[in-house]
Amino acid sequence: MEISKSHHLLAATEAFGKPTTVGIVLFPGFAMMALASISEPLRAANFLAGKTLYRTVLVAVAEDEPVSSGGIRITTDFHDLSLPPVDLLLVVASLDFEHLLTSRLFTKLQQAAELCRAIGAVGLGSLVLARSSLLDGYRCTGHWEILQELQSQHPAVTTVGDIYCIDRDRWTCGGGTAAIDMMLALIRAQHGPTLAMKVADNFLYGRARPASELQPMEVRWRYGVKDRRLAKAISFMVQSIDTPMRLLQLAKLVGLSSRQLQRLFMAAMQQTPEQFYIKLRLRMAMDLLEQTEEAIGSVGLRCGFADPSHFAQAFQSAFGQSPSSVRRAIRHQLGD
Repeated sequence: MEISKSHHLLAATEAFGKPTTVGIVLFPGFAMMALASISEPLRAANFLAGKTLYRTVLVAVAEDEPVSSGGIRITTDFHDLSLPPVDLLLVVASLDFEHLLTSRLFTKLQQAAELCRAIGAVGLGSLVLARSSLLDGYRCTGHWEILQELQSQHPAVTTVGDIYCIDRDRWTCGGGTAAIDMMLALIRAQHGPTLAMKVADNFLYGRARPASELQPMEVRWRYGVKDRRLAKAISFMVQSIDTPMRLLQLAKLVGLSSRQLQRLFMAAMQQTPEQFYIKLRLRMAMDLLEQTEEAIGSVGLRCGFADPSHFAQAFQSAFGQSPSSVRRAIRHQLGD
């Protein structure tokens, strides 16, 4: 298995300037959490590095200054979506923005996208980009509440249930604190895992979540699961990666017998619960190896493998390479 996510993330930032300029487009009714989750990790990276690695500019979609969903008015650097070229332009939209989605706005967003090296969105901003035809042919995510609408109304867009998604020059995330994870991924790709971890620690952020981590309440959409009992079982698996449940315990939690749960998994997923569970844990291990400096033994423990040799064998069988070879390849890519 190729270490594709890290490779794509590094490639996605190669054209960014130094320092990197991030533009934030604020729709009226935007969420302050989304704005802070983008801007604060970048500010902290500058502070901790002792130099300017990132610059942020704020952009209003109209002539008036935007007011957040909580009633806080923000002073922006540019208005009416008129701005100079930036490295990464992120659209932030949360509430009551439908009336602003005009053909003129779509045209201005398309013009901005041509000037910027990458464009993306946070939360419901993905819907804005999709309607502007700026996500056609790309993978993207958004808040879980709009993913079905995105996929059904925009068949040229491929939606995923990940907390954030970076596909070439398109950066999208589910909103809220997911933007922190996406910014930490940017910092890590450009300036290494040590600075990214320092930024996370600065905000008492337990760990930078990998892009592939599921959004809450997103199991049925992510796996195409219709049966609520099966979705509930998968949710329990996701929540207990470090201490895997036995099949009997899992079945009892969802009100089924072990045999019934086996049948549900085989019918819907074409694999046993045990097979699904270990793949889930190994995918998490791959994410941790790619995106953190955590010791390999610690990664195994966090993914429910108490025996290091068992972890190494299972990982080799699933991905065709050892955990240590993955870690070496990542360090080589980052120039360590």
